[in-house]
Amino acid sequence: MIGISVYAGMENSIEEITDYIKLAHSMGINLLFTSAHIPEVGDNFKEDFKTILNLCKQLNITTIVDISKDYFEELDLDKYKMDYIRLDYGFTLEEAAQLTQDSRFGISVNATTFDRKQIEKFIECGGKVEKINACHNFYPRKDTGVSTELFVEKNKIFAEYGIKTMAFIPSSYKPRGPVHEGLPTIECHRGTLPLVSAQHLLKLGVDHILIGDAMASKEELEAISFLEEDITLLPIKLEEGISQAEISLLEECHTNRPDPGEYVIRSQESRVIKKEKIKANNNMGIRKKYSVTIDNENYDRYEGELQIIKKDLDIDSRVNCVGSVEEASILVELLEPNERFKFYFL
Repeated sequence: MIGISVYAGMENSIEEITDYIKLAHSMGINLLFTSAHIPEVGDNFKEDFKTILNLCKQLNITTIVDISKDYFEELDLDKYKMDYIRLDYGFTLEEAAQLTQDSRFGISVNATTFDRKQIEKFIECGGKVEKINACHNFYPRKDTGVSTELFVEKNKIFAEYGIKTMAFIPSSYKPRGPVHEGLPTIECHRGTLPLVSAQHLLKLGVDHILIGDAMASKEELEAISFLEEDITLLPIKLEEGISQAEISLLEECHTNRPDPGEYVIRSQESRVIKKEKIKANNNMGIRKKYSVTIDNENYDRYEGELQIIKKDLDIDSRVNCVGSVEEASILVELLEPNERFKFYFL
């Protein structure tokens, strides 16, 4: 499941926030993260916070609320739609375990810092594992996000206990303050397209993905809404002047061959499904890494073969360059034999 994040009392007005929630909801996004624990919030925080939760109740959006113990004790929780409370500063494991017994809402633990010993202690204290999920941190400061290796290691632990995990990806549209450098969980996602980082998290086994920044663009939300199960969607920048025959091939769903080359991803179907002649075009430069190519009519029986290049290759006049998926390099490197993929035109 894909979700968004909104933040009361920050740069965006409550009107912008509610419009954003409604837009995301119209695209089938029904998961929302918000925080009641941001030092920089303004005086309008409490009123806007309540407005956000009330709107989520009206739209039946699942909410995860990051909250400190002080505000937890101050707020009348029964008045608002809080499906999961992400426990921040001030809560003990014993208190978290007790909440899973006494409260109507679930508990979201910190997936990045929670470890096996804490899970075991939580269970010893009577905590109900079925009422918790594990939500990773996001990292506003550049260069401080976690590594892919640590992320996978943490997720494996939660999977052993049947605990669902979630993590954050950044948006480049309106990065949240105060530093405006994106809110990813994994550092290598900083500056990447949400469409790419979301799929990377899915390949790493995450159950739910949240756009961490305060507001994604309509285009970013639309791109994510095109995600399909078991098909990798690769954003592509097209070369100028490519033919309709080439575009038609790029619009199809492809399968990486069961025996892909060492240096290329090879479409299993492209030669069979091409409908027209592929004339020679854009074929006089080196085939750069992450270029998408289609063999032209001068390659005889290979005409129509579509490839994604994984290392720089020499000029070949029989091969047309039709675009680049460099923005999706992290996904290209993870494409497995027999895996299906499609292109998303940027």
